[in-house]
Amino acid sequence: FSARSMVGTIASRAHLEAMVPTIERALKEAGVRARDLDGIAVTAGPGLAGALLVGVSAAKAYAYALGQPLYGVNHLASHICVDQLEHGPL
Repeated sequence: FSARSMVGTIASRAHLEAMVPTIERALKEAGVRARDLDGIAVTAGPGLAGALLVGVSAAKAYAYALGQPLYGVNHLASHICVDQLEHGPL
C-alpha cells in the first residue's frame, strides 16, 4: 500500500462506520424524520474516491428508499455554503 491508498482506506472505513449515526443525529437535531425530506444531497467530489463512494452509495439508497431526488454537490463549495449558513456572508 502507498501512504495515499492507506489514507483512502482509513477514510472509507471511517465514513462507513459514521454514516448512519451521523444521518440519524442530523435528522434529530433538525427535528425532522427522513420521510419529511424533499431530496437528498451528497458530495460528488472532489475527494478521496473510497470515501466518496461510501457517501454516494448511502445517499442513493436513502433517495431510492424515500422516493426523493438525489443531488450531487461539490465538496469544496459545500464547505463554503455551510460556513455561510453558520456565520453569515463571507
